[in-house]
Amino acid sequence: MARSTRSPARLVVALAVAALLAVFLLYTAVAGSSTPSFQPSELAGQTGTMSLTGKVLGPISGDAHAAGGLRFTLRDINPKAGTKPATVPIVYHGSVPDMFKAGRDINATGKLENGAFVANAMTTKCPSKYTDKKA
Repeated sequence: MARSTRSPARLVVALAVAALLAVFLLYTAVAGSSTPSFQPSELAGQTGTMSLTGKVLGPISGDAHAAGGLRFTLRDINPKAGTKPATVPIVYHGSVPDMFKAGRDINATGKLENGAFVANAMTTKCPSKYTDKKA
């Protein structure tokens, strides 16, 4: 039986690199996101800065650059069957995305203050980009 003359150092180095990659992937999957993300039904008891995802309901009023801010309501995108969709009032200060309107899904970043979500950043989702075109 012939014995391999390769050094075990190559195996040790390869295993060490694989272990480092696994630790990095685990860290980014578990602790990499510094801003937790919620839907309106999950806001109860939450504090601090967070990301909120939902569907914009009208009426939309106010001005995002005025002291009172832009005001609208956000509801769960996919509410649980048999339950009334949760909603939360939003007060937004900042630049309004071009695609913003009632019925659009958005992500907003901010804090829950006195029963309203006060947002300072907002992006819209464009569902038409991700659906199949009909033939």
